Amino acid sequence: MTEIRVNYGAMSAGHEDLVATWARIEAHLAELDAAIAQAGDMRSEALASYLGLKARWDASAADRQVTLRALANAVDSAAQTYREVDAAAAAQFAV
Repeated sequence: MTEIRVNYGAMSAGHEDLVATWARIEAHLAELDAAIAQAGDMRSEALASYLGLKARWDASAADRQVTLRALANAVDSAAQTYREVDAAAAAQFAV
């Protein structure tokens, strides 16, 4: 017989860690944007090159953030589903 073990605490912690990672990345991106905004009136080839690369990086970062959020939601949803199935199975044996 196959046995399935679920660690609800680990699933909850995984969800919280993914959400925290997403928030940290957003905070770092905001800090970077603020630092660059201070140099925004500079006109140099280096700044122009940086801004061009940053636009590409921002698009990739946005995709990563969507993926992190989807993964966090999937972990949370799986945990909820496991809880519901566990409760339904336990109800079958209630006296």
